[in-house]
Amino acid sequence: MEQDKDQLNARDVATFLKKHPEFFRNFPEIVAQLDVPHETGATVSLVEYQSKLLRNKNNELHDRLQQLVENARRNDRLFEQTRQLTLDLLDAQSIEEVEQSLQQCMTAVYNVDYACITLFVPSMTLQSITEVDMQHQLVQHFGRKHAFCGQLSDDQMELFFQEKNPVGSMAACLLKNDLGILALGHKQDDYFKSNMDTLFLNYVSEIVSRRLDILL
Repeated sequence: MEQDKDQLNARDVATFLKKHPEFFRNFPEIVAQLDVPHETGATVSLVEYQSKLLRNKNNELHDRLQQLVENARRNDRLFEQTRQLTLDLLDAQSIEEVEQSLQQCMTAVYNVDYACITLFVPSMTLQSITEVDMQHQLVQHFGRKHAFCGQLSDDQMELFFQEKNPVGSMAACLLKNDLGILALGHKQDDYFKSNMDTLFLNYVSEIVSRRLDILL
């Protein structure tokens, strides 16, 4: 009785598939698990359809693997560039060398037009802002715990960037111990946006702060 029941169920399945030839198109995941003999004919066999699905799946996995490899290479390059920047900043023997290393790396590697350091303490080599009210005005734009990305007024941007060409957008971060502000500028208005990740900027700010704290 059990055998007859199995045979009847199989016939029901066969009947159903004949009436619904599009079934495997709607449920391709089932095709990938089937094991049937290959029979050639005028129409595409089930095995050929199964092979096509597996090839497509393989191509998809290959594309994903290529993307992972490319991301890994990009991360390796970013790590090496960041490592070199860190070493250059730590090796800087003067305040001028700190800003020069910062400017060179940001321009060559990160496509940033301007990199400037504005101090809140008197300095003979870097631009500085000693007025307490002006310092407070700048600080309030991004707070002491967060960096600022976006746009300020032209007058405010001129406090950071002594350039003939106007700066379209900027990213700024307070240096530690209230030394000043590290600012990156770009000519494009939308290059630095308010929703950008500032982890890297905060990291560079900490390195610059430690080096300047020793040199000042």
